[in-house]
Amino acid sequence: MTDQYSILATYYDRIMEDVDYPAWVRFYEACFEKYSEKPKKILDLACGTGAITIPLAEVGYEMTGLDLSAEMLALAAKKAEEKKLKVRLSEQNIALFDAGSRFEGIICSFDGVNYLTSPKDVLSMFHCVSETLADGGLFIFDVSTPYKYENILADNAFVYEYDDLFLTWQNFYQKKTGLCHFYLTFFVEDKNSWQRYDEEQKQRRYLLPRLEKMLKEAGLSVLEKVSDIDFSPLTETSDRCFFICAKA
Repeated sequence: MTDQYSILATYYDRIMEDVDYPAWVRFYEACFEKYSEKPKKILDLACGTGAITIPLAEVGYEMTGLDLSAEMLALAAKKAEEKKLKVRLSEQNIALFDAGSRFEGIICSFDGVNYLTSPKDVLSMFHCVSETLADGGLFIFDVSTPYKYENILADNAFVYEYDDLFLTWQNFYQKKTGLCHFYLTFFVEDKNSWQRYDEEQKQRRYLLPRLEKMLKEAGLSVLEKVSDIDFSPLTETSDRCFFICAKA
């Protein structure tokens, strides 16, 4: 079993190639336009390979990205260098981070909060956000909903197949604890042979009212909750929830 993200980092962008990143950027900008002044500096928590960080930098924001994975950050740095963008990247645990300054916007995309499997870590992150967020700024993040864990991920398996990569993604969800374990098996073509690598990851399902309670405890208020980047309202079958927050 390899370290978390050591193999996935290499293929993450390919697996996520169907994501409309420009649309995510437009969503964040629409949130800022609706609830605050346009920010100058944005902090991207759990920024990964920079899939959101880099596009935001391209449209003129001063971007800082934090992530626990050195492999992911290396790929983000390479993207920034190729596009001649000045992006600050730092290897940090988002549960207890120090970004070094205040930001008018803080974002956390693609289940970054769910990857914090301890509620104490989530609350700690929210406190760090509150301390880092400038007055009038926004904190925007998304989580996978309980519905998604119980009906989409559950104990299902997913397969990704490419010319030089075959990946199986097996989920095991424990409703009692809220933990979902992901077991990833990679078969990677290497010259005339195939190499196998295994990784394990886990997320925790959080009830939305519990997250709102933790946000309030950290001094953050929820301005709006939506189910998608088109601002669709939440329903019982929404698989994602976006929180748009500000300092209380």
